[in-house]
Parts: sequence; C-alpha cells; structure tokens
Amino acid sequence: MDDGGGCLAAWEAVRLMKELGLQPKRTIRVVMWTNEENGIRGGNAYRDDHLDELDDHILAIESDGGVFSPEGFGFTGSDAARNIVQDIATLLEPIGSNFIGDSGGGADIGPIMREGVPGMGLRVDGSKYFWYHHTNADAIDKLDEDEFNRCVASMAIMAYVVADMDVRLPR
Repeated sequence: MDDGGGCLAAWEAVRLMKELGLQPKRTIRVVMWTNEENGIRGGNAYRDDHLDELDDHILAIESDGGVFSPEGFGFTGSDAARNIVQDIATLLEPIGSNFIGDSGGGADIGPIMREGVPGMGLRVDGSKYFWYHHTNADAIDKLDEDEFNRCVASMAIMAYVVADMDVRLPR
C-alpha cells in the first residue's frame, strides 16, 4: 500500500489508456520515486536531471497515501489552473472522486513543484492507512480491487484530460 499501491495505480492508469487506444496530445510519464523518507533523493535527482524540461511538465500527480477509496485530489497551482482542474473533476463524480482541495502534491514531486510545476495528490479515505503503513502487513493482499480500480480511474481521467487539452494548465 505504501507505496507499491500508488506505483501500481499509476502504471495501470497508463496501461488502461493504451488498451483503450487513447493517445493524448502530450506525453504522460510515470515516474516511480525512491528515497522519500531519507532525503527525497529520487525527487531531487529527477528535478536536477530534467531541469531544462520542466517548462514542458504540465502537471505532476502523486499517489502516496495508499489506494483506498478515492475522494479526489489536493491541488497546488494557479487559480486559473484550479478552475480547469475542478471542471475536469466533475467527470469523477460518479465514483465519488471529484473533490479538489488545497495543498496538493507530495514529497516526491515537491522539488519540481518548487520550480513551478502544478501538483496534485490523490486523496483517499485514509482511515485504514496506518493499519499497514511501514508494517509487515503492508502487502498487496490488502488491496481492495474496487477501491484500487477507482483510484486508477481517477488518475487516468485526470492525467488524460490534462494531457489532451488544447491549452496548457496556466502556471
């Protein structure tokens, strides 16, 4: 669940888009970070390695709270971008994942957010998170298939629509 679930959900979101034959106007890149709890070396290395490309990064989405029942996303970015993201989130109403709150992102995407890239963090019902977090019980068999699939759908829809828009998210 921490954070194999988030990595698997991001991978599955892109796999689903490919299976459905969806080809957005912009690239969607899945990055699986390392070393969050011991210095954010993965996030810092990504920023350093891609500093000259960050103007082309439209949005970063992080999922590091488990893949429990999705409620929506936290968002950090301009007011104009927030309005667009809130419009996109209405597509997620049928699965209850349409909330857009403040303070989106996460530790791993923090380095590129500080360079101006808007960020989002998948928000889930975290009531069971610490049942598993950093314990021997933190294993894939705890994953609830319906909750996981709704997390995948949330990430896939948000990523695809943002990547396929005619305009970039305003910074």
